[in-house]
This record gives sequence, structure tokens and C-alpha cells, in this order.
Amino acid sequence: MNPETPRHEDALDAALALIEDATIVADASSLILAASENPGGTEMLTVRVLETIASRLGGRTERTLVAPERPNLSIRFGPDPTPERPAVLLLGHSDVVPAGEGWTAAPFSPRVDDGWLTGRGATDMKGGIAAALQAMAAVNHVRADLPLEMIVTVDEEDLATGIQAHITEPPGHYLACIVAEPTDLAVVIACRGAANLEIEVAGRAAHAGRPEDGASAITTAARIATWIADDHARMRSGASGLLGSATWNVGRIEGGHGTSIVPDRCTLLVDRRLMPGETGAQALEQLSTGIAEAVRREGIADVGCSADARLLMEMPGFETEESDPLVASAVEALQAEGEDAPVEAWTAACEGGFIARHHGCPTIILGPGDITGQAHQPNERVRIAHLATAARAYTRLLMRLHQRASSIS
Repeated sequence: MNPETPRHEDALDAALALIEDATIVADASSLILAASENPGGTEMLTVRVLETIASRLGGRTERTLVAPERPNLSIRFGPDPTPERPAVLLLGHSDVVPAGEGWTAAPFSPRVDDGWLTGRGATDMKGGIAAALQAMAAVNHVRADLPLEMIVTVDEEDLATGIQAHITEPPGHYLACIVAEPTDLAVVIACRGAANLEIEVAGRAAHAGRPEDGASAITTAARIATWIADDHARMRSGASGLLGSATWNVGRIEGGHGTSIVPDRCTLLVDRRLMPGETGAQALEQLSTGIAEAVRREGIADVGCSADARLLMEMPGFETEESDPLVASAVEALQAEGEDAPVEAWTAACEGGFIARHHGCPTIILGPGDITGQAHQPNERVRIAHLATAARAYTRLLMRLHQRASSIS
């Protein structure tokens, strides 16, 4: 150890002393005010606020434009990473889902009440980003030699164009990745991916008085939906392990022109949850085979309907071994803050799978707030105590990861 480098315990105590609950709430509130609904808006206001916060904390920022008014943002503290001294990476996204109906107050006017911060994005995931930035700055203050980076992507809530732009860049030097999505302060080590697919069914229109003159695209779509339901049941019957199995869900179906017309078109939008290592292309191939089976089994190919499927979006899954030092370090950090620190799998999807696959680093999800009970809902909120605990746990985790890496090297 360099004589000028403080002892780990002393540096950690000094870093923890810099965590300010009120500052985290203020920063998260500023991010909520910078509305970034997706689809329907841009993330530029949020990116500008992030740049202001990062500058105040001593970080360096760099934009990468993905689309007009939609830049990814990199925030770095400490030296640039090298193969010998890789960075710890934190991952977030700057967009939020649309506010929707049912709010008791303006969704983008943050409010603090009875220990909660309320506003669209409080949980998913502007609170987590604010807590992580506070931790990065605190660690940098006591250990300026440690490379730290946060990547904040655009468009996570829709088509994932931000992370897909990121992975066109060469792989970086990363020791580990922490996705600051809301996990209720559990350590999530496995996450299924997701593929969005679209099926277009073409039929032949006719008068409803003589339906046999036409070919109903809706009837064909219903038969395809039945195949999807059957295949979902098949996969679930073999579920095992933390993640269970892949799943299918038909989320939307629309078609036809009116009750007196045989429908000549129908569209299905399908969600396919992917197991780690499974790709969207494989899911598309499986679906295309299933469509062919459904058509052939029902004998409807001869009556004039056809169906084609295409992949709209893919988000890969990941699974990190429970024995990995990243997992142990995260559990230790949370337990030191009095948390139970359960090690779990996630039923949702996130962009961590892209990072794990592209950069080849162990990945976990860990953040304040509840993804199922608070995110994507009216009156979205997060416990202020969760934000503070997350910031302190991130601080411990960042310090511990670099300490373990130094001891190995």
C-alpha cells in the first residue's frame, strides 16, 4: 500500500461521513422535475440536470447522442480505467414511463411527506441514480485513485436504443457492474431478458354474409395465440432454478374493420422472457416455427391466410454466480447497514444483461424502492431511508470491490 493511501477502514469511515440524506433527496427531486416520459418525450432535461449534479460532485461527463435530444451520458470519477485498474460501473437510465392517470398531485412535482419522496421516477430510477452519484463522489473524495463510472442510457423503457448504441462501442475495462434499479435493497444476481415480437396476419376481406368467400385474419391470429399459450404452459412445466423458465405473453391484439367485414389483417404484440444466454433471434425462430405449426395443424393455409413475425426489441438476461466476490461484497455492504440482503432473481428485465454480455463483467441489480409495488404506478414513491441506505451500501461496495481487486493483484 502506498504510504499516502489511507487505511481502508479509515477511508471508508471518511466516505460514509460525506453521505448527506438531504442532498440525495434534493438531487432526486431535481431529476424528477426534469420530466423524461418515454415514449412521447426526450431525456435531454434529465441529462442536463445530471451533468449539473455530476459537476458539483467533481465528476466528468460525456454525452453520446443516440437520437435527436436523446444522449447517453457517461459520468466518471477518478482516473480512466485500464486493464490493470478496471473501473466499477454503475448503470442507470434517464427515461421514465408516462405518468398516466390516477395521481393525487402533479406527477413531476416531487414532494416529501412522512418519510417518502413521491413523483414519477422516484423509484424507477432517479432515486437510485441520485444515491449512486452521492456514493461515487464520497468514494472519490477519499480515494481519488479509484476509477468509477456511471452510464445513464436513454430509451430503456421502450426500445432500448440507448444501451444498444452503447454496445456498438469497444468493450471497456470493468471490474463489475451494479445496476441501480429498484430491488427493495435485495441483491439480484439473475435476471431474465425480454424480446418484443410482432406478428402480422394477412387474410382476405369479404362480406360477412358470405364469410366463406374470405379468410379471417382474426381467426388465424386466435389459433396462433392458442399455440403461444400452449408453449408457455410447456415451458413453465419444466421451470427450475432461480429464474424458473422462459415465458410467453400476448400483450395486444388488434385487427379488422367492422362487424360486417371478414377481417383481412390482424396484429399481435408478444412478450417473450428470455433465459440467460438465449437470444431474441432464437425466440423469433421458435415463434416462426410455432406459427407454421399452428397454421398446418388447423389446415388453414389453404384458405388464404398467412402470418409473419419480426423481432422489435431484445434485452438479454444474465446470471452471476452466487459465489462471485461481487455478490459477497454486496451482501456484506447491506448487512453492515442493518439490511437482510437476500440474494434473489428478478422477474422483470433490465439492461444489465447487455453489460454482462458485452463487457464480460459480473453484474448485479441493487437499488432503493420496490419494482413491483411502486414503479410504473400512480403516486410512485420511494422511502427516503432507502435512498440513504442505498448510498451508504454503494459506498461500502465500491470501496470493498477495489480493496478485493487490489489484494488479488
